[in-house]
Amino acid sequence: MMEKEIPSRLMFRDPLQIMLANEARTCRGCIHQHTEHAFGADVIICTKSDENGRRRNHGRRCRDYKETA
Repeated sequence: MMEKEIPSRLMFRDPLQIMLANEARTCRGCIHQHTEHAFGADVIICTKSDENGRRRNHGRRCRDYKETA
């Protein structure tokens, strides 16, 4: 896995604050996130549909984000 570079605005902050800022942009932990096994690999998808009935792309946090309990 490739390491991400820390943005300069977060360089001298608490490591926990850096981690929380990075996680705030992702879908990780959402109840709509689901893992499927397809073509020999695990694929993470979003099960929530948008207002037009199309599947949402997984990876960016949307307004329907809800954490698991």
